[in-house]
Amino acid sequence: MGTSVLIESSVEPGKSTIRDLSSSSDLAEVGQGYQQVLEKNPSHPVALVGMCLVALASRQPEAAVQMAQEAVKVAPRMGPAWVALGQAHKAAGRLDLAEKDYLEAIGLDGMDPLARMGMGELKIALDRPQEALREYELALTKNPVLPGAHLGLGHALACMERYTDALQCYEQTLQLRPRTAEAEFAAGFCLVRMGKPTEAEVRYRKALNLRPDFAAAWLNMGSLLREQGREVYAEAALIKALELRPDLVGAWLNLSLIERDRKQSDKAMMYLRKAFALEPERVDTHVTWAQFCCGEQDMAGAWGWLRWALARAPNNAEAVNMHGILLHTDSRFEEAVEVFGQAEALGNRAAPSNRGNSLLDLGRVDEALQAHEKAVLRDPESAGANYNLAMTQLRTGDFASGWPRYEARWNFRSVHRLPRVFPQPRWKGEPLEGRRVLLHAEQGLGDSIQFCRYLSLVVARGGTALLQVQSGAKRLLGSLEVVRSGLAEIAELGEKPPDFELECPLMSLPAVFGTTLETVPWFGPYLSANPQLTGEKRAQFPDEVRMGSAGHRSPRVGVAWAGNPGYKADKNRSTKLETFLPLLRVPDVTWISLQKGDPVAQLAELPTDIVVWDGSSKEKDLAETAALIATLDLVITTDTCIAHLAGAMGKPVWILLPHHADWRWMLKIETTPWYPTARLLRQSSKGDWAGLMERAIGELESFRFHRR
Repeated sequence: MGTSVLIESSVEPGKSTIRDLSSSSDLAEVGQGYQQVLEKNPSHPVALVGMCLVALASRQPEAAVQMAQEAVKVAPRMGPAWVALGQAHKAAGRLDLAEKDYLEAIGLDGMDPLARMGMGELKIALDRPQEALREYELALTKNPVLPGAHLGLGHALACMERYTDALQCYEQTLQLRPRTAEAEFAAGFCLVRMGKPTEAEVRYRKALNLRPDFAAAWLNMGSLLREQGREVYAEAALIKALELRPDLVGAWLNLSLIERDRKQSDKAMMYLRKAFALEPERVDTHVTWAQFCCGEQDMAGAWGWLRWALARAPNNAEAVNMHGILLHTDSRFEEAVEVFGQAEALGNRAAPSNRGNSLLDLGRVDEALQAHEKAVLRDPESAGANYNLAMTQLRTGDFASGWPRYEARWNFRSVHRLPRVFPQPRWKGEPLEGRRVLLHAEQGLGDSIQFCRYLSLVVARGGTALLQVQSGAKRLLGSLEVVRSGLAEIAELGEKPPDFELECPLMSLPAVFGTTLETVPWFGPYLSANPQLTGEKRAQFPDEVRMGSAGHRSPRVGVAWAGNPGYKADKNRSTKLETFLPLLRVPDVTWISLQKGDPVAQLAELPTDIVVWDGSSKEKDLAETAALIATLDLVITTDTCIAHLAGAMGKPVWILLPHHADWRWMLKIETTPWYPTARLLRQSSKGDWAGLMERAIGELESFRFHRR
């Protein structure tokens, strides 16, 4: 479920405009000059205005207010004095007084560009960018070459999410004043929102070259680097931002997200506490806390922080979106759909895609697809939106659209937090002409088994394939025909692979080959067991000691009931062995467990009238599991790598699926083009394991009868 707490834009373009009124960088020198004037004439209005601006630049808003008040007292018809007072009141948080000050200046000269610019800044601060737009346009009518007005116009457009138009304003600012750090920074902000992170990084670096003390630019740079998975550099940038501005809440929030992703919960909480201590009323801090607690499975804490956020800002788009996420996490999908709709109406960019995920869990697939398409249309460069749309397209069998879009996963941190990066180019299907291509696993063991079938197609393009997979699958995948014939090699993940010239992730191969439902590669079973290992496994469970009551050999059935607990949707696909008890009581069946890991301990808790042999708990790798499966007549498993292994070996396998199954098993169908010997048995409703077991019992009775 994607969420996008807007901490990368915690310092938005347009919040600091002092430099438009005073461009001097040496505040001490400028302040000293004004002070000398005031020593001679304490009522000098220009010097008072100047000292006001120095105080603002030095982050002393109350001192600035005093100076500006003195200026308007001695020169009530001096427009810049009223503008300075408006700036000071705005900096002090007294926006109502600031608006009156700007109106006084406009009353003196309706086209005063400084007054119009000040009013524009105020309208942005009040979240009224459309009104700000008019103010900046009036300022430019008076002075078309005023850099600050172009900059402010860009800020107003950016607040309206018109990023392309805003970027043009920033470019115009830079043409008029080439070394404007704020314009480079703002351009970077827009480029991030336009899905151009590389270009955005260039602009942030330009801003920092011009102003090394630009804390907001360090913050946004750190956020951008974090989103790209470059955590070490991101951390350094954020720490630099905090050295310059220890009160920069957005930097503390970003640091908390880095530590959360590193699974360093204590550090993440420490940074969150710092952010909260600085601004206890800040809503995005509350939302980030809720997000953190949700990730820690502390739903009570998550709801507590969210309620606090919504009490302060019931129409905050991020808080409302987080409300939908918590509802979805609690499986309250109908409510989540409604709340995501509210977040969407408030302008949250992730909400349409999140709404699509909730609709999908409700089984409203067509509506879900429409929601995901809307999300991509609204935010074409969003990796999360494109990924969710791809998953839905694949689920509905639209492989032609889904596989190419699935490449968005590389920019989606929920899938690949730290993606592998190679200096070698990505192979995209062109003739290999003798070159070596590295095909590397990227996700689970089941995925490696499912997609290693493409090796023969790669080799057919005229090169040598180097398959790099998990250690547990290395020996098994050595049984691929192209490996046994010497046309491909096997290497282990985590080790330096032999030299290669091109690379391609295993799960990108369907897109490379344009796989559709009709062209899923299947040339027969492509993985096999080692004969010697198979003999050893058969010796452990010889047929002759398990004859059925009717005198025929009992079918040997392997079972597995739980997958990798680290998989985010494992709670939906895995169950406990006790769920299988009705099935395990079917008579005249030899049950052999294919389960690995902690769930194996559940075998010891079985009732005494049920016997399930522990066949796999001590296996070293999947090659041994394959040898055991080779001795079986049938495999019954939940959605685990065992399902893929049995299917790849051409063994009859029944895959017990939750009501909302993984995308690869699509919808409603009972067979799959990936494994012709597999049958898909689905829950009729969410969590209906009992009904699924009843069906499996009937199918098993039929299976036993037809084997006689």
